[in-house]
Amino acid sequence: GIPLTMAGEAIVYPAVPWSKRLFSLKTRSFPKGAVPRHLLGFLFKKGGDPATCAKETEDKRGAARVVSMNACISRLRKKG
Repeated sequence: GIPLTMAGEAIVYPAVPWSKRLFSLKTRSFPKGAVPRHLLGFLFKKGGDPATCAKETEDKRGAARVVSMNACISRLRKKG
C-alpha cells in the first residue's frame, strides 16, 4: 500500500484480469512531465536514438521494421 498522506498523488489502474483485486493503486515514480536522466536518450522529441532509427527504417513495414528498429537501437546503445 501507500501512505495515507500520499493518497492525493496516487494513480489508480484497473486490475489485470487474473487479479483478485478490483484495481491497483500506485504512486508516481517521478513528477508528471519529468523524464528521468537515464531515459532522455530514448525520447523522440529530443532527437534521441529512436528518432534516428525511425529515419533509418522508414522504408520498412510491420515486423521487418520492428526487427530493424531493435537492431538499430541496440547498435546505437552499444556505441554510447
